[in-house]
Amino acid sequence: MVDNIWTEFARSYDAICSQLNCYRRMAAKIHRDTEGRRYIIDAGCGTGLVSQPLVARGHTVVGFDNNPAMLGLARRRHEEASEEARRRWKVLEGDVRSFPAEVPGEADAVLLNNVLFYVPEPEEVLRQAHAHLKPGGVLIATGPRKRPDLRKVMVNSIEEWKAEGRWDEALQAATTYHVDVTRRLVTDPNEMVTFFETDALVDTLRRVGFSQALAADSDDYYGENYYVCMAR
Repeated sequence: MVDNIWTEFARSYDAICSQLNCYRRMAAKIHRDTEGRRYIIDAGCGTGLVSQPLVARGHTVVGFDNNPAMLGLARRRHEEASEEARRRWKVLEGDVRSFPAEVPGEADAVLLNNVLFYVPEPEEVLRQAHAHLKPGGVLIATGPRKRPDLRKVMVNSIEEWKAEGRWDEALQAATTYHVDVTRRLVTDPNEMVTFFETDALVDTLRRVGFSQALAADSDDYYGENYYVCMAR
């Protein structure tokens, strides 16, 4: 496993991301585009923040990650789930560049949520996703279009939190820590290495073997992120 800046992120990732309205809007798209798709691979699952609600919605989910701290939180989520949910949810150690052997193929959907930006050769990951999908299955990929404007995202988020009466001391403290770690991430050229404009990602997916874009926009995180759902 890899011990990196995501180990520090694990301390605040859930507390902040679960509260971000921009994250919630993106998660709603994932729920929309996985509706009716039984088996989902959450590649680079992090803390399980996306996997858990998918399991709660009745999906079977296999998630994997290579950071010990993030994976530890995902495993804790799994342990705390109901017995019935645990039967439909696996949490594994693994790298998105070569999906673990324990991950079954013929998936209805593969998620790459904020994953491709730290992979130097993203087509390697996209080919793995393509190989693990059944015909008609979908890949859902999200991530930054360029080096993110952290101030833009946080200013907009804090304004929304204040308007909703959620900007309390606990959220302020978590935000202070999270912003410090995020600032180091977004300015480190060794951590954020791959960015996509939406159309460029769609073109890359076609080259890998995907067929039809079912959703493709650059609305997420106040215009900082792409969202692409493409059928195999």
